[in-house]
Amino acid sequence: MDDLEGTAAERLDRLARLGDGEVTHDWTRRQLERALRDWSEDQDTLSVLGEGREDY
Repeated sequence: MDDLEGTAAERLDRLARLGDGEVTHDWTRRQLERALRDWSEDQDTLSVLGEGREDY
């Protein structure tokens, strides 16, 4: 099965439409790892942007 792609909302929508028998443990773990990695990158970006605003 292909990995979830797109925005968080698009990924969530596709996940909601999947049937119970369509996902495996490995696929679920891979999706979780991707989501957490993306979240971490976003948090880093937000942190940098926040620090930049404090300097002014």
